[in-house]
Amino acid sequence: MPAERIEMMVWFKSLIKRFGVYRGDPTSHELEMLGESQIRMQLVVKTRWMLLTLLTLYGMYAGGFMYFSGNAADLQLSQMLALGGAMVAVVAYNLFYHRYVQELSHFVLINHLQILLDILFVTILIHYSGGALSWFWAVYLVITLEASFLLERRGDVWFIGAVGGLIYGAVLTAEFYSIIPPICMPLIDPSLQHNFVYVMLRWFWVSLMNGTMAIISAYLMAIIRKRENDLKLMVIKDQMTKLYNRGYFFKTLNSEIQRSLRYNHVFSVIFLDLDNFKKFNDTYGHLEGDRLLKGVAQVFRDNIRRSETEPPYDVDVPCRYGGEEFAIILPETPLESGLDGDSSLSIDALGFAERIRKDVELLDIDGRKATVSIGVATFPQHGTTPDALVKAADDALYRAKNGGKNRVELAQ
Repeated sequence: MPAERIEMMVWFKSLIKRFGVYRGDPTSHELEMLGESQIRMQLVVKTRWMLLTLLTLYGMYAGGFMYFSGNAADLQLSQMLALGGAMVAVVAYNLFYHRYVQELSHFVLINHLQILLDILFVTILIHYSGGALSWFWAVYLVITLEASFLLERRGDVWFIGAVGGLIYGAVLTAEFYSIIPPICMPLIDPSLQHNFVYVMLRWFWVSLMNGTMAIISAYLMAIIRKRENDLKLMVIKDQMTKLYNRGYFFKTLNSEIQRSLRYNHVFSVIFLDLDNFKKFNDTYGHLEGDRLLKGVAQVFRDNIRRSETEPPYDVDVPCRYGGEEFAIILPETPLESGLDGDSSLSIDALGFAERIRKDVELLDIDGRKATVSIGVATFPQHGTTPDALVKAADDALYRAKNGGKNRVELAQ
């Protein structure tokens, strides 16, 4: 690819990211959400192919049936061309989504756009198949179901349901007042298109059904997503401390390495170990030891960065590595202030570690105190692979323990 084109793409992405419509340079958690969004988009694209196939087969069946029954002469050439053109347009944008789903998923409103395009297509289909007399109004319900599957917020699904009803009403109104010429269909009384009572009842019924579908589908999808998220958290989180587990630590560490290589970022890894924890357990019992672990976990949660965008997520990744040992991944975090890093995310890794150390030292479990030793390593200075970074941080941790405990050591 020519250098000028690469520069243009970088400029374009930075521009649209500035206006909040592009998820450029996503965090590891955002990459996970993008992956889930891509899967949903791919399923919708496949479903749209099936729906287009069914509509094509029905069109062939209906056209052939009407031809042999002698009613085909009632169909207008412009009507058939418009329906065919609309189908070709849907095939074109579905091919575009099919081909570029990975790139398109970075755009914030891309799912809203494809749903609105579907509504436009169905509205054209309804108009050219009889307007108020068309049977295809039911496809609005399929689009509303599609919206509940693609969109995270209930309000967005309700909005799509309302848009479908309003656009349908606008088409019926325009046809009723002959603002756009109504399309006559064989075998159906065309006078109904100008019957005010019939048109109003038809519009109200379609709007009611579409709104009901929006409410029900959004409610059901919210329950399904919550249950899926609960099951996911059971897999990736330690059940006692509610921190992420060791498996998730390595998955995120590998993802953060790949992300930092791609976007030329630094990030830091902190390893922590409770000092004299075995003695604490032997003296006060394992239940008190569990309380201490939970208290330390809460210190981590109180200090890590968290994004409150919908859905909210942890920017930093605190993990229970094993026993009384913990690890925290700090994305886009240099060792010390003044090094390169995104200003919206950048903190001082050594300062963060020192703050954790002091907060644990202040922790009070019914008058019982504890301290923590900490080792800090950064990518790429201390390693460019998961094993190298873990070893660097772990070695620094044990130097801290051997150097008197309750201290922070930097990897060498």
